[in-house]
Amino acid sequence: MPRKDLSLAEKITILDKIKGYMPHTSHRRLSEITGIPKSTIARLISIQDKLREEWAYNRKQGTPKKRNRQGKDPDVENALNQWFFIVKEQGIYVNGLMLKNKAEDLAKKLGHYDFKATDGWLSRWKCRNNIKLKKEHGEENSADIVNAVEWQSYRLPVLLRAFRADDIYNVDETGLFYRATPNGSLCYSHVTLSGSKKAMDRVTILCCVNISGTNKKKLLVIGKSAIPRCFKGLRMNSLPVEYHANRNAWMTSDIFKQWLIRWDVELQRESRKILLILDNCAAHPKCSECLKNIQLEFLDSNTSSMQQPMAMGIIKNLKVLYREKLINHILQAIEDNLLTSSSTAKEVSAKVNILQAIQFVADSWREMSTKTIQNCFYRCGFKHPNLEISEINENDHNTILQLQQVTNYEDFESVDSAIECYNTNEDCKDEMSEIIGSKYQNEELECEESDEDKTVEPEQVTVKDARKFITGLRRFFMQEGNEGSPLSSLDICADFVRTQSIKNMRQSTFDKFIINN
Repeated sequence: MPRKDLSLAEKITILDKIKGYMPHTSHRRLSEITGIPKSTIARLISIQDKLREEWAYNRKQGTPKKRNRQGKDPDVENALNQWFFIVKEQGIYVNGLMLKNKAEDLAKKLGHYDFKATDGWLSRWKCRNNIKLKKEHGEENSADIVNAVEWQSYRLPVLLRAFRADDIYNVDETGLFYRATPNGSLCYSHVTLSGSKKAMDRVTILCCVNISGTNKKKLLVIGKSAIPRCFKGLRMNSLPVEYHANRNAWMTSDIFKQWLIRWDVELQRESRKILLILDNCAAHPKCSECLKNIQLEFLDSNTSSMQQPMAMGIIKNLKVLYREKLINHILQAIEDNLLTSSSTAKEVSAKVNILQAIQFVADSWREMSTKTIQNCFYRCGFKHPNLEISEINENDHNTILQLQQVTNYEDFESVDSAIECYNTNEDCKDEMSEIIGSKYQNEELECEESDEDKTVEPEQVTVKDARKFITGLRRFFMQEGNEGSPLSSLDICADFVRTQSIKNMRQSTFDKFIINN
């Protein structure tokens, strides 16, 4: 006879039914009344306390299970479950990749070196613990595709034949709430995410790259404060991005025009001409007359978001990589004081200054792969004859756009969706033109320090501190093994610090020598 596995609910139903009979009724009599085998009744009665306890727990979780299954390593899973409970209490947004990395880290600490956190194991672990992905809110965007086919069929092929793949660029701006955490997170299924006020500290980022992905232009970041407190002691030209400021952290026609002119001068020195594709908005002035080596190609205002590679995946990848770095920073900051501090993720993210945000976004831009950039251009119809992308299958839209290896992209997608600084409709263009023309066109702004930058003044790093850091890094590389470690780059850094130390040394006068000794 085929074996029938009773679910936990059926077992509880049988026990409740048996409970209604006389206390000393025999198992044989109960079997005749219920139609359940005598051995099954005896086993259920012997473990009824455990079954009822498990039933109460499952009802609290909201998902009753048929069996109480355990994973391949219960110790690691219990430790991960406890860690997950603690970080969720402090409001940290967690994705699957973070859970797998933490599980392997806990396994090493427990001495289980053969443990491997696979996708299948993670899926089963979430199912066993009733953990699901939930969002506070979401929003979908759409794009008008009118005239897109005509532009791609006639105008684009002419441009692709006239320029090399390395000389065709696309540029676009995007807003970034640099202190905001993602909207979605894994959590227990019985938990309801409560929405909270988002951190509205915003910067604008200008991204520019060519079709081949070989030249990612230095990012241009626009903030609200001209000289944030965290910039004290730093040289502006040493930042990993080009930084500007105005009162609203918006891209203005003056900033964009000056950026184009500087780039055009560089191209003249290289005797190189390029094509720059951009959308037709108020912040992008038609200044072709002042450019010699840059040809501007403006897209139609109704189809620019559909045709631009930046809007088809490049900016999304940049933001996903940025959010991943921000979450790792928050998680590390809280985990260092996990059992002694009551700080939440939003409290930690509120202390992220604009200098840290600039470093995160610059690292994210540097890490974006060439393949991803090429695929985004390819999806928009930029199929250059001299650029071969062999891995792309035109019939498979899932392989055309290959995002970076970041899981749960949907968690991050709508964080900055409220930023609409450069809408291309006519009403917004007129409004932007008035604001830009009246406030920012003819003068350089001197912005006061905003509330977001009123943080503790950072301590200056001395040469002595730098030598100490380099010594610590050398020790770390020796601990982990020299194979693959960037010791050569560290030696260059050490030489630079040593040179600075020699420059800062000043010969003491004889009087000072006598006084000091």
